[in-house]
Amino acid sequence: MNDTNATMTGTAGVKEVRSPKVEIRGNAEGPKAESRARPAGDGDGPLEGARHATPRRVLVLALVGAAVTTLAAWSAYRWWDYTRTWVRTDNAYVAAHIHQVSSPVAGTVTEVLVEENQTVEAGKVIARLDERDFEVKRQQGLAQVAQAQAQVQQANAQIAQARAQVAREQAQATKAKQDFERAKALFQGTAGAISRQEFEAAQAGADAAQAALLAAEAALASSSALAAAAQAQEKVAQANLQEAELQLSYTEILAPAAGRIGKRNLETGNRVQPGQALLALVQPDFWVAANFKETQLAHLKPGQAVRLRVDAFPGRIFTGHVESLAAASGAQFALLPPDNATGNFTKIVQRVPVKIAFDSQSAGDCQDRIVPGMSAVVQIKVRE
Repeated sequence: MNDTNATMTGTAGVKEVRSPKVEIRGNAEGPKAESRARPAGDGDGPLEGARHATPRRVLVLALVGAAVTTLAAWSAYRWWDYTRTWVRTDNAYVAAHIHQVSSPVAGTVTEVLVEENQTVEAGKVIARLDERDFEVKRQQGLAQVAQAQAQVQQANAQIAQARAQVAREQAQATKAKQDFERAKALFQGTAGAISRQEFEAAQAGADAAQAALLAAEAALASSSALAAAAQAQEKVAQANLQEAELQLSYTEILAPAAGRIGKRNLETGNRVQPGQALLALVQPDFWVAANFKETQLAHLKPGQAVRLRVDAFPGRIFTGHVESLAAASGAQFALLPPDNATGNFTKIVQRVPVKIAFDSQSAGDCQDRIVPGMSAVVQIKVRE
């Protein structure tokens, strides 16, 4: 029993002998236990390296944070400066003068002289219509003019004849009046110089001559009226002839301006009607119509510098200037403009079209490739 106690006591003594910084937890934790059991020394271990790296890491993080803050502040300033200096919109598109060419008269197309996308000069013949019907009307007009001119000449001849008759009757009336005056003096003077019958005959001759003179003057007035009517008829015939010639000239459809042909809807043999759209002609001069919000117009005025980007040419920046502002907002030109007095009112920020002209040399090699309808982005410098 003493040996047993001694053994237990020895065993207990062995168990109590351990390092004050070593804790044995068995083999379950493996290498982790060994790491925790390593005594702290004066060498450069991982903990010692971490202690030395921490101040540098803090310094780097502080510098990075300061740089980010400075960059954010600079970006905010630049954005604020941009928003007060420039106004921008992507609600913009290229516009130009587009002429819808039509025929003033009805007719059959006999010849088409242009192709799609062809460039033409102002006044060039685009197409021709059958002119035979219009030539017949022109000949009729010429005949009417000739007939009216003949009537005028006839009326002038009648006027000349009537004037001669008036002159003749005037002379007869003068002679008859003189004969009457002499007969009257003889009848009232020396008794029995002439008889009453002779005196009355002289008086009747004077009255008849005066009546014939009045009739001649009336015939002259009638001839003058007929001549005036003939002259008016001649003017009507001349107007009809001019109309026939004008209708005949419409058989040649001309280009109203210089530009490029587009949307050609015209073929030989087609029967066209007045006002029917035959093709479109686009002039080479173009501009940008930018629809700015009404809240962006406070400092916008004609003449300000503009930077333009056209979606068809990415990376290309064009320059221009503000030419004019629209006379009203776009809603006022709509088919059904809004009426805020109807009772259902919702305030909506309106847009006002602004016409922007390209600088003469800005388009460069894109001059012939910028076409109406292209989308654009517009920036206008409203402050220095």
